[in-house]
Amino acid sequence: MPDPEAPDKSDRKPAARRRGRKPAAADERKDRVIQARVPEDLEATLKQAAEKRRMSVSHLIRNVLEDTFTLVDNIVADSSALVEQVSRDAKRVAASVRGECDSPKTNAEALLDSVDAWQDVIVNKPGQCIECGKGLKRGQRAYRGLSPLQQPDTPAVWLCTDCLEQM
Repeated sequence: MPDPEAPDKSDRKPAARRRGRKPAAADERKDRVIQARVPEDLEATLKQAAEKRRMSVSHLIRNVLEDTFTLVDNIVADSSALVEQVSRDAKRVAASVRGECDSPKTNAEALLDSVDAWQDVIVNKPGQCIECGKGLKRGQRAYRGLSPLQQPDTPAVWLCTDCLEQM
């Protein structure tokens, strides 16, 4: 004899309806789900880090992935700027050795003379102060020389804050 207290199986709702809400249409979904298997100790580390930051593990992983890609992009951009700077410097040294220019200072003076104004900016790509040679790092305040005749192959003219104050 069937138990009168047991629910009738014929009254059960389909699986999709039991979850509480209707799934969103595919074109309305913003995020995608990616599943990955991780070792147990990494899972524990992720859970501890997420709990410490008061966020879900999913949100933590999303942030870590986004930050990692941003970091890699910045490293690539900084590396290419460094390569450009080294290449420019090598060409200047080679020209100097061949006697094509009097001195690197002459070239710097010509670049300084071509500047009409100085724009206060936050550096995005590493550079070098044309006056003192001090390296300018990403995120640092510096001054960019503005010139109406600047050609695409002409290097940017930078001044550090100290050298601008001495002008």
